[in-house]
Amino acid sequence: HSARRGLSMQSEYDVAIVGAGIAGVICGAYLAKGGLRVAIFEKNDRVGGRMKIDKTSPGFTGFEHWVAFGQGWGGGAWYQASRELDADVRFFEVPEPCLYFRGSGRKFRIAPRCASPSALVSYYESLYPTPLSEETRREFIRAFEYVASIPYPELFGEPLASMPFWDFKDKLSRDPRVIGFFAAIAANSTMCEADEAMRYLSAGGLLSTFRFWWMSEAHCVAFDPDYVEGLVKPFVAAMQRNGGELFIGSKVKEVIVEQGVATGVIVNGSSGEPRAIRAGKVVVNADFTCIPRLFREVPAEVQRPIDAYAALPFHDFTLYAELDRPITAEPHPVSVVDPNTGGNLLMIWAISNAFPWNAPEGRQLIFASRVLPLEEEARKRVRKTIEKEIDDIIEEVFPGYGIAVAKKNYCSHYPLWHYQHTWYEKIPYRSTSVKNLFFVGDCVKPQQSMTVDAAASTGVYCGKAILRLEGRAVENR
Repeated sequence: HSARRGLSMQSEYDVAIVGAGIAGVICGAYLAKGGLRVAIFEKNDRVGGRMKIDKTSPGFTGFEHWVAFGQGWGGGAWYQASRELDADVRFFEVPEPCLYFRGSGRKFRIAPRCASPSALVSYYESLYPTPLSEETRREFIRAFEYVASIPYPELFGEPLASMPFWDFKDKLSRDPRVIGFFAAIAANSTMCEADEAMRYLSAGGLLSTFRFWWMSEAHCVAFDPDYVEGLVKPFVAAMQRNGGELFIGSKVKEVIVEQGVATGVIVNGSSGEPRAIRAGKVVVNADFTCIPRLFREVPAEVQRPIDAYAALPFHDFTLYAELDRPITAEPHPVSVVDPNTGGNLLMIWAISNAFPWNAPEGRQLIFASRVLPLEEEARKRVRKTIEKEIDDIIEEVFPGYGIAVAKKNYCSHYPLWHYQHTWYEKIPYRSTSVKNLFFVGDCVKPQQSMTVDAAASTGVYCGKAILRLEGRAVENR
């Protein structure tokens, strides 16, 4: 794509979009196709928002952290958008995950795609030496059938999206083994503690994770060479093909609100001089930590979710280990399970086995990550020993790791897709107190999917909603 640095900005647009994340560029692409004059202003020198390449050595490609998994193939939002906008999106399916119970000495098992409750029960029984009683087996099948019967859109709507799984679990089952299974699956899909998954994930968020990962209703995908080049930029190109404009290195200092109406943005261009750009509508594509900086007074319906998210300190701890030689041929991600709690201890993946472009020939890149405990003292304890614990776990799973490591790269992120799945209030896509102000992204509602596809779904939804308001709806194909 071609991007400008502010020298040729018009003084007025139909829609100004703040941020060039996946939701912002998809929204912009729909609006441009609908005939509106659109400009996206991105403060960084690249597009992609939080989908960025983590720091690694030349020739190695960090996987933009776990949030970048593009769930939703087969009807997902970005997949639908790529068809409707003719975006050049090409992707590769990620292999199924494995489960490994630490200290068990048993080989890790690839998780199958299960098409029926009986298949799921059979898989569960293969993980544990003690067979299920007939009564518990029937309860498992009843619970699985109930989860599978919930219409897909209802997982992301009320009441399931705003109900803690902890409050929903008795409706699902009163058998502790059944509930424990769902909590463990959610914990290992989101890389957190099982108890945290039950208390902080919404019923819809947890059940959608289960349906997508374990009942074959969605797939994880990867892009060559990375998510920015393979997913985000094709939508930028689709927008520009229809006259939309992108300005990188152009930081929006403020969203202009006059007498309760959003009327444009103040942009610091490449020269550093602030400039007012008028717009009929403003769409904000920013994570919740950045939104308050854009407003003199944050709308109350936006501030409430921001305050709630800020009080819930999800952080991951991630390692990219560059190896001087391959130590495993395993292409599947391995979720390491605490055998006592069912919680996730670590997610490990030899990324370059599945997608060779992530490491130089003859070398190997191993990704390992987990979400830190939410409780402050527990988080402090984990941080003191986490680097050694990660090394020990990887060595247990992939012997020979310790002597093959040439360099370790550590990083940490807000894993925003965890916030997607909490029961906390989300930011409404259309402000209820400021006219002509809209939002898209990870922490916005309505969402109709999970991980990066959830953010993409807000871009689709908002773009089409604005077009309908303007009488220019893009028809589905």
